[in-house]
Amino acid sequence: MKGMEIEYEEVVCNHCEGAGCMYCEKTGKVLVRKPARLCERCDGIGCIYCGYTGWAGVKGKYD
Repeated sequence: MKGMEIEYEEVVCNHCEGAGCMYCEKTGKVLVRKPARLCERCDGIGCIYCGYTGWAGVKGKYD
């Protein structure tokens, strides 16, 4: 992906509904790739594929 910037947007963590938890680093929000969409595997409930946040394309720690 040389030369291409991935754009992210901030959304409310579905696991804690914005209260703050270990999956969103106690901020209540996570960064996801634009356009934000719910995880297709769990329908936004939370699973290992979305890091339990309920969102697809969550920005990783080392991204």
